[in-house]
Amino acid sequence: MSALKTPPLSRKGVLDLAAAFGVFAAIGSVTASAAPREGVVGAWSLVSFDTDEGNGASKPRFGQDPVGYLLYTADGHMAAVLAGTHRPELKSPSGSSSTEEQRTHALANFLAYAGRYDIRGDRVFHHVDVSVFTNLMGTTLERQFKIEGDVLTIRTVPPEIWGSSNILVWKRA
Repeated sequence: MSALKTPPLSRKGVLDLAAAFGVFAAIGSVTASAAPREGVVGAWSLVSFDTDEGNGASKPRFGQDPVGYLLYTADGHMAAVLAGTHRPELKSPSGSSSTEEQRTHALANFLAYAGRYDIRGDRVFHHVDVSVFTNLMGTTLERQFKIEGDVLTIRTVPPEIWGSSNILVWKRA
C-alpha cells in the first residue's frame, strides 16, 4: 500500500485555496440571503393596519376591517394596495362626479405603491417605482418584519409616510 504524498503548498496554492473558500463563502451568503425572500414570496391579505400610539396602545389607521393585498415575487418585485372599507363612493375614471371632500376622504384612507424589494436581516426595503402618493416615487421604505406560520407582521420605521409608526398584520392569501 503506497501513501499519497501531498506536495507542500506554495504561496500561490495557499492563495488559490483561500480564494476557493471565499467563493464558497460568497455562495453561502447568497443562499442565506435568498432564504428570507422565499418566506415572504406570495400574496398576503391585510388583517389589521394600526398606528402605534406608544405604551402598547394602538388605533386603526383605516378604521375597522381594512382591506388590502401585499404581493412579493421571487424575482424581487412587490406591490401593496390597502384601503379602509368605510371610504365614500368614488366613481372611476376621474372621480369628478364626487365632491372634493369625498375625494379627499377616499384618498386619505387608501395607499398603493409598487416596485422592487430586498431583504436584509429582519428588514425589508421597498424601492418605490409607482405610488398613489407621487412624493414616494423613487424612495425606499424600510420595514421591520417577522413571519410566524402564515402571519406576516410589518412595522414601519422612520421616515414614516404618516409621521408615526404603523403595525400591519397580514395572513397568507
